[in-house]
Amino acid sequence: MRILQARTALRLRARLQPRRVVLTDAKGELTARDLDGITALMHRGRTATSARSVPRCPPQVAELPPDAPLRQVLATALTAGDELEMRSSGSTGPPHLQRRGPLSAAQLRTLRDLARRIGLRGGASIASAAPGVHGHGLLVGLGALVLGSPLVDLSHLRPAQRVQLLHRERPQLLTGVPVHLADVLAADQEHARGRPLQIPRVISGSDVLPAALRADLARHFRARVHDVYGTTETGPIAVDGRPLAGVRIRAQDGLLIVRTPFTGGKELVTDRGHLDKQGRVLVTGRADGTVSSGGMLHDPRAVARLLVSHPGVAAVRLRVVEDERFGARTVAEVTPSPGEAAVPTGQELRSLVRDRLGAAAVPREVVLLSSPGD
Repeated sequence: MRILQARTALRLRARLQPRRVVLTDAKGELTARDLDGITALMHRGRTATSARSVPRCPPQVAELPPDAPLRQVLATALTAGDELEMRSSGSTGPPHLQRRGPLSAAQLRTLRDLARRIGLRGGASIASAAPGVHGHGLLVGLGALVLGSPLVDLSHLRPAQRVQLLHRERPQLLTGVPVHLADVLAADQEHARGRPLQIPRVISGSDVLPAALRADLARHFRARVHDVYGTTETGPIAVDGRPLAGVRIRAQDGLLIVRTPFTGGKELVTDRGHLDKQGRVLVTGRADGTVSSGGMLHDPRAVARLLVSHPGVAAVRLRVVEDERFGARTVAEVTPSPGEAAVPTGQELRSLVRDRLGAAAVPREVVLLSSPGD
């Protein structure tokens, strides 16, 4: 999403409609004037720091912890200069830093087609269950600012609070990774007290949407459910299997090969899959060794190589195990180096992975084993 466009839209709204709510979360309502003031303070603080010492780069979303609230993510993105720096998902190669600048006319055409197909229009309230540091949640947040659509951040609320906020705000769209949507569904089934909420549109993305979950969401919320397919590297590719405007996709040897306005004219292999007779995209699995855990992608081999490079680590075994909620999760079994005075903690190793490879790559569990000779 174009940062300059989002920043301009926010500032215009802050001048003309300063009390208009742009976001509601566990802390309450955030108005256009509030968010504009936060970004102004962050910018002045960065400028003052640069004047006193060496120049400092603007804060970036890639530097935030994985549990950062959406209001913090948006403020950081709006202060990040003309380019947005974020980590790729790892779908089309090893996760790496990406920089997104102003959108081209072709990219805008693709995003407009996406908005049209999922029923996203200016002023429609959007509830997001996806973390803001996730490409899914960030795109939703910036797009809502541009369209003037109030956001409801569900990503850090407990089930009962989530249902209470949903019923109070009554959003017109609900979006998230399938595991997040399943959480919202379960929370409403448990805490709605026989008063299920009607949400006209439910938007799933960033992971495979099981047919049973899609049917349950449609029935419970009386919603039209859309499945959006895409990656951080390629941008959105298809809605309900049908390619978006400007997207070219073909299948070869069981792999999906995609060129979009976001790939710089290059073709990228995304996932395993094929096209049916009607030209709809059908994804059947990952194209490489990456693991999807709740829609967060990572390469276990890259994580193991990074952990074993730590001086306090002698060996690493990374196991991928089944998880009822996330589908899969990674467990890092770490053997400390013998003779090292300071044995790294699990939290230190998780922080190392987050800083080097991004939030998606962090093992969900780190187990410290006995070092040789103990």
